[in-house]
Amino acid sequence: MAINQQDMNHHFFRIVTMSLLLFFTACKGLDTTNESNPDRNAVLASGADLEIVLGGGYVTWWQGVHGEHPVIGLSVAADAYGMSWGNFGAQRMGLEPRAAYNNRTTEDPDYRQIVETPWSNCLSAVSSANDVLIAMNKGISVDDGGPQDQSVKAAAHFLRGVSWGYLGLIFDQVLLANENTDIEAEIPFSSYTEAIDAAVAELEAGIAIAEALGDNFVHRYFNGLTLDATGFVRLSHSYAARLLAQWPRTLAENGMVNWSAVLDHAEAGLVTNFAPLADGKFWTSYQRYVFAEAGQGPFWARVDQRLIAALDPAQPTRYPEVVALGEAPLSHPMATSTDARLASDFLFFANNNFPVDRGEWHFSHYKHNRNITDAGFAGDGATSGPMPVFLTADNALLRAEALLRLNRKAEAINLLNSGTRVTRGQLPPLSGSATFEAVERAILYERAIELLSTAPMGLWFDRRRIGARQEFDNVDALGSLQKGTPAQLPVPAGELRIHGLPAYNFGGAEDLDGVVRVY
Repeated sequence: MAINQQDMNHHFFRIVTMSLLLFFTACKGLDTTNESNPDRNAVLASGADLEIVLGGGYVTWWQGVHGEHPVIGLSVAADAYGMSWGNFGAQRMGLEPRAAYNNRTTEDPDYRQIVETPWSNCLSAVSSANDVLIAMNKGISVDDGGPQDQSVKAAAHFLRGVSWGYLGLIFDQVLLANENTDIEAEIPFSSYTEAIDAAVAELEAGIAIAEALGDNFVHRYFNGLTLDATGFVRLSHSYAARLLAQWPRTLAENGMVNWSAVLDHAEAGLVTNFAPLADGKFWTSYQRYVFAEAGQGPFWARVDQRLIAALDPAQPTRYPEVVALGEAPLSHPMATSTDARLASDFLFFANNNFPVDRGEWHFSHYKHNRNITDAGFAGDGATSGPMPVFLTADNALLRAEALLRLNRKAEAINLLNSGTRVTRGQLPPLSGSATFEAVERAILYERAIELLSTAPMGLWFDRRRIGARQEFDNVDALGSLQKGTPAQLPVPAGELRIHGLPAYNFGGAEDLDGVVRVY
């Protein structure tokens, strides 16, 4: 039997309440074989319940990865946006020079959500997937082992894959447990590389099931989207490519990436943009706070001056501190660019609306306006329209980077010249004689400009892996993170306390690369 999105939304609060109760048991969201839990057994009593529980898990994952926590704070830390408001940890994550993320249970709840929301939501989503697979192993079925059961299993593997994957992208260590884990034994923390490997294996398991089902496969767990086997497989391959390419925290780790695997997955990846629809209730995204004309209006994040300098090299990469330091103001606040996207995707504002005393480096004269000027690109990130979080351009750029790093530069150049650099940016094609460094910079430029306000935390994942950390007052437009920026987040202090472990931080003056635990 099939279940529609309205039914899933109707049951969402019931499912999430159950998942959170499970999460805060002794195994913190991993106690998926507790026979004495009447709530779980009652909810998973029929085949329809499998799809409802799984649908709730998808919403939980979505909100944990695509919401304003943690995306806004980490995007400000990555100089994707400037925002000095205290909301979402933006002001503190954007301090210059950078401060450590202060991982303490006594901290302000809004600030704590930077770590708590992705951690708890992703583990809760894994718990939902585990519960479904356990129930199926005990005989709960949609169609007695037929294609609908197999579709549910593939969807559960995907959910576990992207949940573990984002835990591995964001945190320095992860709790991994599947439906076969012995929860009577202590579950150890796994490294972020182990989490990425486990995540990709889950995505590949889902791919295998969907490919075997062919025309009998269906996936309806993203609001407004129905995926057939081909669409599901392509989406899974693209997520695998993203995880494999963006896990590194440093330039040295970037050299350890399995670029052949990235290429294989990307070549089988998306050919249409992946963009679930906003519904104003469960399916919303951080995008409502970064678009110029969206659900939250023009008063929130602006495009960081560093990206304006990427579009217009005549602009400084850091907004001058006229009041604080007596620096000369911008001589030409309105940028100019050979890239057509400055006019099509960005909106100029003559004035700034951030308080001077919170740091003039937050200032910018531009907001992202692509959701208005690019028909069909996005809605408002709140109540209506698509929420693009994995573009075909992103998949193509992953392919191009993999080709370049596999010493197939000519193919990378051809891919760039047939892509958004030329079609949307109207920039001149790269010459076949372009150096490795020039091609790499063109890829990083496209990832910064074309993918802005799409993949959550994308620029944070990219900047940390592309070079040595830079001084806050001497950054390159397309360079690495500022010194002292956390390049990964710590396990939430409350979780560590349950394990009898001390809280630790990343970033700040004691950890300039943002990767060493500071106690």
